[in-house]
Amino acid sequence: MNPKKLIISLLIGAQLAVAAPVYAQDLVPLGAITLPNAPRPQPGEPDVGAAISPMKKGQIAPFTGVLLSPKATATIIAQLNSMQEQIKIEVDHAKAESKARCEFQIAETKTHLEADKNVLQAKVDSRDKQINILNGVIKQQEENRPNTQLWVGVGAGVGLVLGVGLSALTVYAIGQSTK
Repeated sequence: MNPKKLIISLLIGAQLAVAAPVYAQDLVPLGAITLPNAPRPQPGEPDVGAAISPMKKGQIAPFTGVLLSPKATATIIAQLNSMQEQIKIEVDHAKAESKARCEFQIAETKTHLEADKNVLQAKVDSRDKQINILNGVIKQQEENRPNTQLWVGVGAGVGLVLGVGLSALTVYAIGQSTK
């Protein structure tokens, strides 16, 4: 037989032989486990502080304190070991919530910006159309406007003819009245 297998078999057999039945309370859900308060030391009893002392059945406790079964000890150790994982899970959850909230705010802001951009673009397009319409009206009025040079020439000619004619008529009228 392999020496490693032999040692493992002996260790497992030793653990099974030493294990004694222990009656404890029902399993409490994680996070709800609390240790009972340790009784105060008797007068004259030394205070050992934080100490761990493995015990066997029938052995007298070396100090006043709380006796934990191997299962209770394993539960406490498992809770302590899983505490980092629980914290990591909660931190990751909080990060995910925060990230989702931020992404929602970014998406909402982008939506508002896009809507504002569309509204402003519609206003610009409307003004461009209005400018084009007004430019068309101006162009049409310029085409329908009379030729000012022609009318200045006609007016000057008519004015000259009327002025000469009126002057001649005045000279004739004065000449007739003096006779």
